[in-house]
Amino acid sequence: DDNASGTAGVIELARYFAQNGVTEKHNFLFLCFSGEELGLIGSKKYTDYPTIDLSTVSFMINMDMIGRLNEEKRLVVGGVGTAPDFVPLLNGLKTDELSFKLDSAGIGPSDHTSFYLKNIPVLFFFTGQHSDYHKPSDDVEKVNFPGQVKILSLAVEVIEQLDAQPKLVFQETKTKKEDTPSFKVTL
Repeated sequence: DDNASGTAGVIELARYFAQNGVTEKHNFLFLCFSGEELGLIGSKKYTDYPTIDLSTVSFMINMDMIGRLNEEKRLVVGGVGTAPDFVPLLNGLKTDELSFKLDSAGIGPSDHTSFYLKNIPVLFFFTGQHSDYHKPSDDVEKVNFPGQVKILSLAVEVIEQLDAQPKLVFQETKTKKEDTPSFKVTL
């Protein structure tokens, strides 16, 4: 789950959009970062030295640990307060396939934080902590593949709807002290 599920999700979304036969209005970048637990090293490096002008970026979707959708089909979607359009969009997409726990914070212990700190609206898809977090027991047989497909289908819907809109407006969110990223690595 951590974080082959998010990496597989990025690769699958790239495959989908490369083969969907549609010319999207905007360009998409599909990026994977390393060094998150060490202090967002990869995403911070990218946002400090981007390959494109970050002022042209409309939004960033971060998928970190999306492989353990539970029986309640609950997906945590963070960053919904970073653009005024996010909550209405997600409320319009609610289905029986997934239930959402919306979190407005733009800062959290994952790579979306680096983009939020550059005034880019972010969404963070996350299926939650589990007892196998950062342990060798976090293995493929525990990944909920049908659940991951539901999350990627949601990501496609979000991206397609946002692609039809003008560039999103960034909105700063309240930052609580406990929202500041902290990193703990265990073996």
